[in-house]
Parts: sequence; C-alpha cells; structure tokens
Amino acid sequence: MIKHNSKKLYRTFLLLLLCFPVKAQKTAPHAAFVQLMADFDAGYAALEIPAPNFDFKAEIQAMAPLDHLGKQQAFFEGIKTRLATINRAKLEAQNRLHYDHLDFEIRMNLDRIVWEKAWRTQRPEPLPGDGLSQLPPGRYQYRIRFYTGVDIEPEALFAFGEQEVARVKAEIKRLQAQLGYAADSAGFYQHLQSDTFYLTDKAEILSRYEAMKAIVYQNIGKLFADTAVSDIAFMEWPNAGPFTPPGYYSPADDNAYGTPVFHFNFHDSRHNRRAMDWLFIHEAVPGHHYQWWLREQLPEQPAFKRHFYYPGHFEGWAAYVEYFGKEVGLYRDGWTELGKWEWDLVRSTRILIDVGIHHFGWTKEQAIACWKKHIAGQDAIAEREVVRCTNWPAQALSYKVGAWKIEQMIAALKKKYPKKFSLPAFHRAYLMTGQVPVEAVERNIETILFGD
Repeated sequence: MIKHNSKKLYRTFLLLLLCFPVKAQKTAPHAAFVQLMADFDAGYAALEIPAPNFDFKAEIQAMAPLDHLGKQQAFFEGIKTRLATINRAKLEAQNRLHYDHLDFEIRMNLDRIVWEKAWRTQRPEPLPGDGLSQLPPGRYQYRIRFYTGVDIEPEALFAFGEQEVARVKAEIKRLQAQLGYAADSAGFYQHLQSDTFYLTDKAEILSRYEAMKAIVYQNIGKLFADTAVSDIAFMEWPNAGPFTPPGYYSPADDNAYGTPVFHFNFHDSRHNRRAMDWLFIHEAVPGHHYQWWLREQLPEQPAFKRHFYYPGHFEGWAAYVEYFGKEVGLYRDGWTELGKWEWDLVRSTRILIDVGIHHFGWTKEQAIACWKKHIAGQDAIAEREVVRCTNWPAQALSYKVGAWKIEQMIAALKKKYPKKFSLPAFHRAYLMTGQVPVEAVERNIETILFGD
C-alpha cells in the first residue's frame, strides 16, 4: 500500500515538472533535444496512456477520465512549447528524424485529447457499434493518421482505392488471358475454385516453403544491400479457423519457440498454393522477417520510441515488396503471380469499404455489395472482411497506403537524383529509420540518403 502510494505521488510530481513550459536554455540544440526526448519518455510512461486498439469500441471504452485527460493535455502542450524552442535545422540528421517523430506524436495526441474530452462530456448512449460515421467528427481522421502514418483525407483515400481497384483488375485480366481464359471469365473463376490449387499434405507445404526460402535468400542481393538474413522456420498456424487470415509472422522474442516463425493457415487440412509466393514475401523475406532482422541491427534508439508502433511503416513495407516477386525468384508461373494480385484486389477493395463505412456511413449491405462488385470468387470471406473493416477502422488502410507512400518516395528521389539513386540503398535507409511514422520518413529520407 505504501509502495503503491509512493509510486503515485512520484508520477504526480514528475508530471507537474514536465507539464509546464520551461524557459529556453542557452544550451546547444543537441543537448536540449536529448533532454527533451528523455523528459518526453518519462512523462509519457508516467501518464500510462492506453495503447491504440484495433477495435474502436474497446479503444473508446479505455479512454481516461476527464481529469486525467487534462493532465495529458498539459503534458503534451508543455512538450510542444519546448520543442518549438529547438532549431530543427541545427540538429544532426538522425535527431531531425526523431524531432519529426516527436512532433507527429504531439499533434496526434493533442487531437485525440480534444476529441476524448468532448466525448466525455457529450457521450451518446449506447456506443454505436457499426462504425465511426455515427460518432462526432475527428475520430476516423485520427485513426487514419495512426494506421497510415500520414494525414490524408477520406475522399482522397477513396479515390486512391478506386484507382488501385482498376489497376489490379487490369493485372488480373492480363493474367487471365495469359493463362488461356481470355474469353472465358466464368470458366476462369470456376477453375480457381478447383481442388487442383489446394495442397493437403503438410510435409509438401513445408518443403515448398523451404525451397522458396533457398531461392529468395540466393536472390536477395539483387534489391537489398543486407543479405546475411537470419533463418526462419515454418509452422502450421495453431487453432486456425475458417476466417483466419492466410498466415502471420512471429518474431523469436514473441513466441515460445525461441526462433522466428512464419505460421501458415492449414485450416480444413488445405493450403492454397496460389497464395504461397506472396505470403512468403510478405511474412518472411524480404517482408516482416527481413524487417525484424534488420531492426535488430539499428544503433541505440531514443527511449521514447519504445512506446509507439506504426502499421503504415511495417505493413506498407511488406505489401510493397510483394511487387518484387520475380526479382527474388518467385512468381515462376502465372498462377502464383495471380495469387499476389488476387489478394491485392482484396486490400484495394477494403480501402473503399473502410472509407465507405466510417466516412460515408455505408451499411453492412452496401459494404458487402461493394465487395461483390469488385471481387469475384471470394464471397465466402466477404462478411469476415466487412466486419473487420467495421470493427477495426483504418487498420486495413496501412498496407496499400504504406506501399503507395514508399513508391512515391522512390519516384521523387529517382527524378531528383537520376544518376545517384540506388534502390538497395533506399531500401536499407527506409528500414533503418526504425519504427517511425511514414510522414517522418518522407521528410528525412532524402537527407539520409544524400546528405544536406
């Protein structure tokens, strides 16, 4: 009891120190910024702010009471004032990245607090369960910024989704013709449902993934500067069900096996071989496992970064590298390449559904109609994906928007530095930024690669 009270008093005292602006000290910008990062870390930890939650209802229910929201606001306002006294231009390149990271979090949290204080005083009962369009404005935009790492309006997202749906459909049409079904769409989609694409022997699945690993590890140097990638194991996803995604990655420090693992879905004792190539790329190499392995080689990072993660950064990367299947030795036939575009169409359509539900106020029926309009042959998972988008606003945006922003960075740098630009160097620079919002990467990637 005494220990608990002492801890509470300490947190209160620490917050009092951190919440009030201090006069600009006559110290070097580097030293002042290092101290600010340390103070931010300590103050943020003391506030015990709930982590973002996929489920928007659980996230709202976990909001702090009004008095604590006031303490949070005072803290972030104080940090904002102190950050404004530091000349960003005089910081070293790495600290400019951290500066922009801090600035992003300050703005995000102040916007969140304003919304949550209003909610605490004007809360509708009961909490609407079918999307954010029925809630006061601002919460969807907040979640868009968190899950994508950039500030983009819903209308622009919807236009991007429409553009991507059209592009991906064209790629599928191209492969449909290449595979001999140019004038037979009905036959094409009927064939895609046939048992010929489903592997039922777990040993064969494991053998195929091991063979992919050997091929990709041999070819990784074509696009990536760091090639001594650690090993990864393959296992069946325990307790996978009919609505479980195709696979997921589990790093060594986050599982009971002590080794990095790619879990594949073997529900109903079958696994779609069309999905195996893009799944390996996304979850293993050069996707999430490659990211995780390289992240372990980062120099020491500021302590405040431990509090945050950014789906647009890591899911965007894993979605982006799926486009390089042929370069790393996969997509060796039209069917495995088709698998990549099939799931790309799912991700693209989810953008329309997500924005439709949470910005335009679509009903469940409208969302399912959008799915069926754009995606043939996958009605079985339509409801699952609509429910996911309904309960997890903006989460599905992280894949496509993150990949899109990476492609935009590359295009801009190639245009500005046509002779100096190197894709392997860019890939390394992007991943070595660590866990930061995509907009902070955008602002700093040119300096990281080419200097001031």
